[in-house]
Amino acid sequence: MIKRIVKVLAVVFILTILASSFSLAAEIPLRVVVNGEKVSFPDAQPFIDGNGRTQVPVRFVSEALGAQVDWNSGTKKVTVTLNSRKVVLTIGKKDYQINGQGYQMDTVALLVESRTFVPIRFVSEALGASVIWEQDIKTVYINFDPSVSPTPIPSAPPQSGKVTYYDGIAFNDVTDVDKYGRITVEKSKEFVLKLANQLSFVKEDGKYYIKCDYPKIPEGYEWSLGIMIYNKDGTYDDYSPIGRNQEWLIPREGSFKKEATLITNINDVRKFSIRISIDHLEMGETGLLDILYYRDGSKKRIEFVPESSLIPQEEYTDTYDFKRMFQW
Repeated sequence: MIKRIVKVLAVVFILTILASSFSLAAEIPLRVVVNGEKVSFPDAQPFIDGNGRTQVPVRFVSEALGAQVDWNSGTKKVTVTLNSRKVVLTIGKKDYQINGQGYQMDTVALLVESRTFVPIRFVSEALGASVIWEQDIKTVYINFDPSVSPTPIPSAPPQSGKVTYYDGIAFNDVTDVDKYGRITVEKSKEFVLKLANQLSFVKEDGKYYIKCDYPKIPEGYEWSLGIMIYNKDGTYDDYSPIGRNQEWLIPREGSFKKEATLITNINDVRKFSIRISIDHLEMGETGLLDILYYRDGSKKRIEFVPESSLIPQEEYTDTYDFKRMFQW
């Protein structure tokens, strides 16, 4: 009996040591070292994004690398300038520029809790620094001497993939898909906004209709359109391409003109809620366009909500023509 207890205690001890070791390994903090000096981040901390790239607060670029950083909230562009180099990144976009020449990253600059984060490897190398990532100790080493002329800017690599136009929207089957094979967030925005501009609620001959002209999309994708019309008495109509009730069923492609037969008095309508996405047949969507509109105009919103919480939402409320869509 005593031997059995001793064995159990020994196993528990070993498991405790192993668990502690794993815990310590998991708690290794992400570090950034510039020219041999560890950089401290007093508030916003660096992190590794969904694409495996280290994101740092943009203030780090100015303080640790000595660059000038400008932020344009209107265009959501970050401009980093140092000596002869000028790097321009746009929040949420893979495309960036070095001295006016276009390049593409495999990740994007981000807005997280109102703070701007940039992928440090791309910014550092664009300014002429060398970057080394040590996975085992989760450390980014940056070697940089601003007094030394950086290496010449490499020519932009030729674009790969095949470009096809769908109702005026260019789609590259290589650069416009993410690592999972889905359409990228940026390209998804173009398609869903295109559909939003081709969807309207009109009144003709005393009847109320939903009209839509679906844009063409790449093979392997399908449209998802959901329209909910809420009445003041709490009832609602739910129009979508799926369901058994033919009265609320709408197609998923082509063009349609659907009569809203339950609407007899427009004054009974309280609000509209619309969701639009372009879905990969196997992998789903990378984000959706969310539209909310109260018929009396007291509240309205249109914004793109990415599937990933690491990518900021983008709102178009101030520039969108709600009167064109909602004509009831």
